[in-house]
Amino acid sequence: MSLEDAKRLIQQYVDRYNSVRLHSAIGYVTPMDMLAGRQVEIHTERDRKLEAARQQRQSRRQHAA
Repeated sequence: MSLEDAKRLIQQYVDRYNSVRLHSAIGYVTPMDMLAGRQVEIHTERDRKLEAARQQRQSRRQHAA
C-alpha cells in the first residue's frame, strides 16, 4: 500500500463519518447536517413519517377487527 492509497482510504473514512454515518450523540443526524443546521428539519420530517406510520397501523387494525 502506498502513501497515496492510505491518504485516499483515510479520506473516504472521514467523508463517510461526517456525511453518511448517523451519530446518536447528536440526535441521529450526520455531523454535516448538524453543522448546516438541518437537524430540526430532519427531526420534523422523521416525526411526520412516524405519525403517518402510526395512523396507517391504527387504520389497518380497525379495518381488520
